[in-house]
Amino acid sequence: MMDVFIKEFPKQLKIAMEIGEKATFTKHNYSIHNIVVLGMGGSGIGGDFVAEFIRDNCKVPFLSCKGYELPAYISENTLVIASSFSGNTEETLITFNKALKTGAKIVCISSGGKLLDKAKDLNLDYIQIPAVKQPPRTCLGYSFVQQLYILKYFGFAPNNCFSELKNAITLLEDYQDRIRTEAKRLARNMHQKFNVIYSTDRMGAVALRLRQQLNENSKLLALHHAFPEMNHNELVGWREQNGNYSILVFHSNDDIQRNHIRMDISKDIMSKVADNIQQVNCLGDSLIEQAMYGVHVGDWISWELAEARKVDSIEVNVIDLLKSELAKASLG
Repeated sequence: MMDVFIKEFPKQLKIAMEIGEKATFTKHNYSIHNIVVLGMGGSGIGGDFVAEFIRDNCKVPFLSCKGYELPAYISENTLVIASSFSGNTEETLITFNKALKTGAKIVCISSGGKLLDKAKDLNLDYIQIPAVKQPPRTCLGYSFVQQLYILKYFGFAPNNCFSELKNAITLLEDYQDRIRTEAKRLARNMHQKFNVIYSTDRMGAVALRLRQQLNENSKLLALHHAFPEMNHNELVGWREQNGNYSILVFHSNDDIQRNHIRMDISKDIMSKVADNIQQVNCLGDSLIEQAMYGVHVGDWISWELAEARKVDSIEVNVIDLLKSELAKASLG
């Protein structure tokens, strides 16, 4: 079933754009000085993508907040976006309730649950996404696309984001067969290895996404890091062959030349330790197109590895166990 959800990702992006186009919002009485996105896991990663997509244009700080606490600077001059697919994510509900006390402008994204109920009760702005019966991690499109539309209304997302998103949908549709073939080839070399994923800081969310998909879909541990930061710490660790390592690098032609040089030198160093180094050349004429290409390749890789390992790519029993145990403990 996971393969069906992955295949329908371009369709999901189309539906998400249709929802965003119809969304309506109310003005805020104060100017916005900063933006904070509340969300965890498959809902929270949308904020990581949006942060990268808008950072060249957005003139205010943007934070993706993942936890129980809010930064002290949140005030009536803050735009808070609370994103939870189920509407019942514990951490998001707690930070949402704290944000209510600050006078911040709050907009919610959810398919239902307590978050949507509260938004309706308090007359807050909200976007209701489809209550589809699939894991939140398969609903990335609903999450980040709605955030872009919210930011567009408040003047923080440029219009070209949406034309680029449309181009990304066309790209994924046109290259679906190539993407699946590429993912199968890459996964074959990643099977029975400890996988390390790299990108530049411009595509950090893509590397994070694949790491999380390997965790949940493939039931694997993995690491990810970004250039150039990894050159200042992690690179030093590549000196002993005490593991069966495979490296996957997401590459974009838009990365600055200095990072291309860093990546080439680093791959030479790591090749003395890693069993194989592979590269995904992310297609597209914009960051959004390239990121969506990388996401789609990565999602298919995670499914291929789940199949190779003969594990259920849907099942996350250990997370369900954690939630049930947490439910027994007081929130106080």
